[in-house]
Amino acid sequence: MKKEEAKKKAKALVVLGMVLLSVFSVSAVAGQTVLPQPVLNLGAVVIGLEAGVAGQASSPQPALVETSEQSEEEQQADYKILQISPKHEWFELKPGGEKEFSVKVKNKNEETVSTTPHIEVQPFGENLLEEDWITVEPDSAEIKADEEQEYIVTVKIPEDAEIGHYSAQVVFTNDTMPTPYLAPFPVYVNSLSLSVQVWEPPKIVVHPQHIHDRVEAGQSQEYEIQFENKGDKAITISPEIGGKERWGGPFENMIPEGWLTIDAPAKVEANSKATVKVAVNVPEDAKGRYEGGINLNIDDPSIERWNQEVHLSLEVWKQPTTPFREDFTVKQGEKVSVVVTARQHAYDKYGGEAEEKEEPSFDVALMLATLEGGKLTPEPSKTVKTAHISLGMDYLPPWEASSEGMYQVTSTAYSETYEITNAPGGVWTLEILPRNAESFEYTIEIGG
Repeated sequence: MKKEEAKKKAKALVVLGMVLLSVFSVSAVAGQTVLPQPVLNLGAVVIGLEAGVAGQASSPQPALVETSEQSEEEQQADYKILQISPKHEWFELKPGGEKEFSVKVKNKNEETVSTTPHIEVQPFGENLLEEDWITVEPDSAEIKADEEQEYIVTVKIPEDAEIGHYSAQVVFTNDTMPTPYLAPFPVYVNSLSLSVQVWEPPKIVVHPQHIHDRVEAGQSQEYEIQFENKGDKAITISPEIGGKERWGGPFENMIPEGWLTIDAPAKVEANSKATVKVAVNVPEDAKGRYEGGINLNIDDPSIERWNQEVHLSLEVWKQPTTPFREDFTVKQGEKVSVVVTARQHAYDKYGGEAEEKEEPSFDVALMLATLEGGKLTPEPSKTVKTAHISLGMDYLPPWEASSEGMYQVTSTAYSETYEITNAPGGVWTLEILPRNAESFEYTIEIGG
């Protein structure tokens, strides 16, 4: 029996020794030094062979970790699982802020479990939380079978804490989860995950953070990004082209840097406003949708990274030179009515002191082979303009909220009606050549 056990241990040493040799070999090839890693107690530590193999005496061996061959049920028997509520806690606090919450821990085991709560700081994340920011009361407790213990967790954020996300674990017992691999840090069974977002109100307000516009190929447009500094100190800014990460880029068509010119002050004075101007020059050969952004680089740690960017989305279009055509059949003597409609939306109006865009119009022709000259170019019998007016704050900077008489045109529809009475029968062709239109729709009404 002892000989068989010795063989098993020797086999484990050989296998694990080969694994470690591979690790060291790869590190050596890479020119790197293998750093010692914290290791969970995954099984027995083999120091040497207790009995000789094949009649030979064993010699001292370096300590190696042997993976556990226990079943899941046997592994769970090595530790006690407590019911913890809540299991996760997340909240926001300002520097100098404090929050208290309760945690209920219930022992569903058949024997008493000892708890000694302590804080484990996560070895990852953008910021490291200090252990002394958190206190747990009581600092220890014996929880009998089927009984529950309430703990009070208090989180105090120092006044000089940096803005950002912090995480930690409130650990109630030292039981760790067995794993079949080397773990960089312990996985505690009975713990609460705590996440704290340390924040403060931004001192600068930026508007807009999304610019969407249509620009004709070969034309230029200028947009304004408004800043308001509500703080008591000047804040530096340094806008530059970039910011595609926020908006799911890279896109198929990114706005080339050569299209954009940024004119910006170096800072926004205390309790004042400033304007950053972005000029876009679109070349003649451009067409389609282009995406890009502006990194504002505001020296205000209270503004998160994603709020430091303005997304720029441009639809580059070209004025068509050939008309849209549609055939329709008319019986002799019927009345024909054609209504053509185009719309403009508020985003078409975005941008500082830029001139208003021209209203849409149409060149309409009705053609029939038997007509003298082959076609009619009627004047519209009716023209309609419909606008949607918002009394809210659509597309307005926040500081305009107190302005009086501020109406916002969010969309406008333009329609023209063309009529023919007592039309000759046959197959007619409708031609529509739109001008300054993003899109259009038409209705052909026959009879009536």
